[in-house]
Amino acid sequence: MFDVLTYLFEQYSDPAAFGDRGALTRQLGAAGFEEDEIGEALDWLDSVGETSVEPYLGADEGSGLRVYADSELEHIPVDVRGLLQFLEDNGALTPAQREMVIDRLLELDSEDLDVDNTKLLVLMVLWAQQAELPILLGEALLEAVHGEPTMQ
Repeated sequence: MFDVLTYLFEQYSDPAAFGDRGALTRQLGAAGFEEDEIGEALDWLDSVGETSVEPYLGADEGSGLRVYADSELEHIPVDVRGLLQFLEDNGALTPAQREMVIDRLLELDSEDLDVDNTKLLVLMVLWAQQAELPILLGEALLEAVHGEPTMQ
């Protein structure tokens, strides 16, 4: 799934440019991705695109510390939670976006959750929202897509 998401991020500047799901599925299959991997990635992207930001906006009104539920603590590794806190503290994620990302992370198998995959998923959520990123943090997140950062 993560390879498909990376491919889509690199190939399209706007998620609205995907067009028809059938045509996109055929294109991804021709690019060498397996059908189940394509379906999983497109389903995950659909869930991001269909999610309204409105239910999360209340998080932007608060000023406290995010306390994770026991089920979230069990599912999301500590280094991933640390990354989310870092991104929020440095303006890459609003509290509402953080909550969206957490919900998207909870949809995945816990063994797939690591810092690099989370960076990619954060990028995908922000990309789907057409959100702006601070340039240095954007570079750090792009490491998940391109490997080593390009800025020193």
